[in-house]
Amino acid sequence: MKPYYEHAGITIYHGDSHVLAPMLPAGTVNAIVTSPPYNQMSSLDKPATGLWAKNGMVEAWHSSGYPDEIPESEYQAKQNSLFAALAAACADDASLFYNHQIRWRDGKCIHPVRWFDPPGWRLRQEIVWNRGGGMMFNARMFVRFDERIMWLVRGDTWRWNQECVGAGTVWNIARAQTQQGKAHPVAYPSAIPSRCIAATTAPGDLVLDPFMGGGTTLRAAKDAGRRAIGIEIEERYCEIAAKQLSQEVMFGVAE
Repeated sequence: MKPYYEHAGITIYHGDSHVLAPMLPAGTVNAIVTSPPYNQMSSLDKPATGLWAKNGMVEAWHSSGYPDEIPESEYQAKQNSLFAALAAACADDASLFYNHQIRWRDGKCIHPVRWFDPPGWRLRQEIVWNRGGGMMFNARMFVRFDERIMWLVRGDTWRWNQECVGAGTVWNIARAQTQQGKAHPVAYPSAIPSRCIAATTAPGDLVLDPFMGGGTTLRAAKDAGRRAIGIEIEERYCEIAAKQLSQEVMFGVAE
């Protein structure tokens, strides 16, 4: 694999993570921290209303987002197969942090804890990310303020830094900056990967994000003194991430 960007222990590959995963050296990754596309473009085809219309979310998603609409069963199978393949690239004590939403299809709730179960990993804990707000005020349900972060481990032992125990299982972390100011339409705040990296890796360890986006996970790894690999299918986000990683100080371009 030829890197798109490589400097000071940080490497970016432009390509499909499903294709590149088997090419990663076995046993080298200490933690995966990622947030994949949620396969929900079809739910945004209707005219935007409420906050979705006011903040330009739908327009930004369609102009800057991913081709993100496949049958749900195929989506789930591809996610599980990818992370099963990535398990081979991970150390025996590695962790996987998988940020995903609870979604609804035809009125039915699809919770990631029910379908995300890749071979080679086992669920250690489910973390609730309280974003401090939401936009689903037109839905006939309580507005969703949260997303989920599933922490999975490779085996019976895993790296853990006990000083992080106080973070708890509900993370009150504000959403990334307003939609108009984001370089990526579904940015997540750097505090999320920073907390995951601090809890389960040591200085010099290798962190992987197979859905790199604008490079937030890689930047958090760099700032924590870790090495990192990012894989991204959209070249424009590889360029954004490369620019972000060339800065000496984090300036807020998010995943």
